[in-house]
Amino acid sequence: MKFTQEKAHDCGGTFPFITYGDGLWPTVVCSKCGAAAGQIDPLSVSVTTERLLYRSKAELEGGDYSLSIVIGTMAVESFLTRLFFKVKGMDSYATTFTWPTEAQEKAWEAEYPKKGGFTGPADFVSKATTGTTFDEVVAKNAVASKIMAGFPDAANLSPKQYFQSALFHPRNRIAHWGYVNASQAEAERCLTLAVAVVSILREMDRHKYGTL
Repeated sequence: MKFTQEKAHDCGGTFPFITYGDGLWPTVVCSKCGAAAGQIDPLSVSVTTERLLYRSKAELEGGDYSLSIVIGTMAVESFLTRLFFKVKGMDSYATTFTWPTEAQEKAWEAEYPKKGGFTGPADFVSKATTGTTFDEVVAKNAVASKIMAGFPDAANLSPKQYFQSALFHPRNRIAHWGYVNASQAEAERCLTLAVAVVSILREMDRHKYGTL
């Protein structure tokens, strides 16, 4: 997948960064003055997730609303799986003192739930990371609770069920039912939801060996 980012330069030009997949960002030159610059990814469990969220935002701003929704949901799924692999890898390293091999990760893939939309994987990864369910993390973690409070229509609802309905259902309509006429409002909401879920998952990662 192609990822692009434009960064402004002091001279008024821009740096047009382009990369593919999980490749490094090549050095580029300013469109106006020709100065060279590099780009690095943020420290994250899943660099792919960070790039997908940015790409989802770019598609939203470019008017491809249905694609923005699909890519934003992909970002959530990417973070979930990479967080699971991180936990498994750290647990393995604690006993073997070696980093997991590609074969080990393939074997761990069989443990990951293939069904359940968001709700099944969310609880699965949450229990592997914190020992509690996704909803319990949201209830006990101050940052996660504050994130959920930003969605008034989620009051008194199960957070994981809320995200399943509000984010994954719109994606499923596009991917499985051919609904390709998503509106700007729908895409904006879905991107906000995707960022919220990833932010909650980051809290899970931060508290892997601490208290919620």
